[in-house]
Amino acid sequence: MAHILVAIVTMGFIWFAWINFRLLGRVRASDAHLTDEEKAIMQSRYMTRIILCLVSLAAIPFIFGYLTEMSL
Repeated sequence: MAHILVAIVTMGFIWFAWINFRLLGRVRASDAHLTDEEKAIMQSRYMTRIILCLVSLAAIPFIFGYLTEMSL
């Protein structure tokens, strides 16, 4: 049961990272009315979200392992 829960949580993180990755690629094309500084801020916001998702994906097995060990 824990493996299914880890898979569902992992898919959620991957989906969120993918959405932000797509938005990162569209910043220049879709936001022509923004200044260069505002575009850079948006890009850094999307990159931060992607990096946090990747770090969270690396930590998920350890967190679930710790939680399931505590419940035994």
